[in-house]
Amino acid sequence: MMDILGQSALLLGVSSFALGFSVLARNVRNKLFLAFAVLTTLVSGWALAFFFEKVWTGGHFYRWHLFFNIWLAPGALTLIRVMVRIKDKLSRRLLDLSTFLAMCLTVALVLRFEALDWVLRLIYFAPGAVVLQILHLMWIDRRLRAGRMKRQPKAPTVGLSRRNLIYFGGLVVLGTSMMDHVAWMGKLIPSLANIGVVIYLFFISQAITEQRLLNFGALVSRFVVLIAVALTLTGVYSLLVAWIENSPGLFILNSFIASFLILMLLDPLRSMVRYFTHRLLSKEHRRLEQTLREAQRKLAGSMDPGSLFQAILLTVEQTLQPEWAALFLLRGDGTKFRRVRLTGKEPAADPTPGSEPILRELLADHTLLQYCEGLQRRGDLPVLLDQVLENEIDRSASRPQREALAALIQGLKALGANLLIPLFDSGKILGFVVMRAPAPPEPWGSNWGLLSILYPYFEQAAQSMRNMEIYARQREKERLATLGEMAAGLAHEIRNPLGAIKGAAQFLEPSEDPADPRPENRFLRVIIEEVDRLNRVVTQFLDYSKPPSPDLKPVDLGELVGKTIDMMRANPEHKARIDFQRPAQPAKILAAPEQIQQVLINLLQNSVKALGQRNDGLIRVAVDFEGQVDSALHSKDVVISVEDNGHGIKREHLEKLFIPFFTTSPSGTGLGLSISQKIIESHRGRIDVVTEEGKFTRFSVILPQAKE
Repeated sequence: MMDILGQSALLLGVSSFALGFSVLARNVRNKLFLAFAVLTTLVSGWALAFFFEKVWTGGHFYRWHLFFNIWLAPGALTLIRVMVRIKDKLSRRLLDLSTFLAMCLTVALVLRFEALDWVLRLIYFAPGAVVLQILHLMWIDRRLRAGRMKRQPKAPTVGLSRRNLIYFGGLVVLGTSMMDHVAWMGKLIPSLANIGVVIYLFFISQAITEQRLLNFGALVSRFVVLIAVALTLTGVYSLLVAWIENSPGLFILNSFIASFLILMLLDPLRSMVRYFTHRLLSKEHRRLEQTLREAQRKLAGSMDPGSLFQAILLTVEQTLQPEWAALFLLRGDGTKFRRVRLTGKEPAADPTPGSEPILRELLADHTLLQYCEGLQRRGDLPVLLDQVLENEIDRSASRPQREALAALIQGLKALGANLLIPLFDSGKILGFVVMRAPAPPEPWGSNWGLLSILYPYFEQAAQSMRNMEIYARQREKERLATLGEMAAGLAHEIRNPLGAIKGAAQFLEPSEDPADPRPENRFLRVIIEEVDRLNRVVTQFLDYSKPPSPDLKPVDLGELVGKTIDMMRANPEHKARIDFQRPAQPAKILAAPEQIQQVLINLLQNSVKALGQRNDGLIRVAVDFEGQVDSALHSKDVVISVEDNGHGIKREHLEKLFIPFFTTSPSGTGLGLSISQKIIESHRGRIDVVTEEGKFTRFSVILPQAKE
């Protein structure tokens, strides 16, 4: 009859092989995964050979058990070197010595010298070299904490900050699992040690696959969930199959019932156990979840995009404490992501000659976002962290893969960040948050396990964005319908009386001579001017209430802007000097020329008003190109920039610029910029504004270039 030691060996052999295969299946070109798979294969062979020797005695399988025992030390030392990135001479010599000893003992085993007692003892305790390596690592960590040793430039690739627990666990399971060769220790301790090796290998597999994205409490929680689910399923099968006896019909029926119950209970059981383990094991986790619950309530209470964007970045500040962070959103045409909100101090551009400025836009098919989509499809946490990418480069055995990962790190640097979190909704990225956070906040130490806890918040934020977009569209339709009804009434109720008033004033024929002393002339001119102003207001209101339907045709934007500026210069009331920088090549777009001219005139008039009567007033107008032609789907954009050196725009007014009827000018209607924005959006473009109070304001109109 099989004893407990043989049964535990079978459990260890099957479990270790399954763990190694599951890790290697994630990436066969990863050096750390390969090293772990090799070690688990050795452990599996070591345990299964022992089990088969118990079943079929005769010595043949026991010799294989000794063979795998010999090579456990080189396999474990190789894994430790790759995992902890240890580079000192002692570890190197220990691995070389262990490998040389394994080769010698293998030859001795082939020549059947294991019959010699001292050779057999060497084979039994050859894995003791791993104990020396672990003790050496614990000594290094102690010196690092005491400040008596310079920290190594590369951090360990293990995803746990509590490395001493890993070291101590390794010593315990290694020491006790070797005790089956000590007669007086009996069979219970080695049997429990085999189960301990299974648990230890599970912890290591999770640590190396999750790297720095899994904290210790979450790892323990996963293991408890796994054990609880396994025990529950074992109980279900045992109860339903125990009374089958020799009835094949009952076996099939009960197996079906057991499988059905397992499928029904699996997810609820996991959720219940995970909830209780989180409550018991992680105080930091509970505090973070409380913060996230409050943040999610704020998301639900956000009624406009501005407050939603602010809520997202505020949560980032509270939970990750970055030096700075920025939110990027997908443009309406789906071709680019552009930065819409910033918190903290933006990093300065690299002063090195030839270096690029910090990116404020990103193509929708950029490699950073494609990598996030790949992670999301595989079911991994779809965040990009430079430390994890560096670990992947160090562990990768494929040169193309290392180059691709290095390109991702450069992409993060181009954004001035080291962490990117996408906002996924239904498999589509609606935006992403980038930030500069060199280390996790306290009390997470050097571990980024809180990202897996945080990520559901960003998924909810993406869903809120989608819902807000749908709500905004519906609200826009309702608003336009209401404005249309009001506009029809205004056209009838206001324009007809205005026409009568103006006609009566013109009938009185005010004198054109300014020296005419009669007072009625001045009042009649005021009446006519105010009637004209009210008529313009009504016209603008009618224009805004109906969606623009441009008749698009090819237009050279440089020529159109030049003609508009010549017309503005001809107005003697404008004292500001207008400089125009023409494009180096034709800037062709598909547009309605009169509508684009209307937008440009409105921007120029706003600049003239901002400059007032200043003698040094200057308006710079330029037509330039933005972006690069990198595929058939993405072409350059044409940019019209209108910049003045006026008083600028106050910060609290920036978010209201394009709201209808918002104006800071006593004579303004508050519809000019709103109409301009609608016109540009109907041309598949956008308007951006950059300002510094007291110094300048620059409006940029970005339009897609016409494809030739």
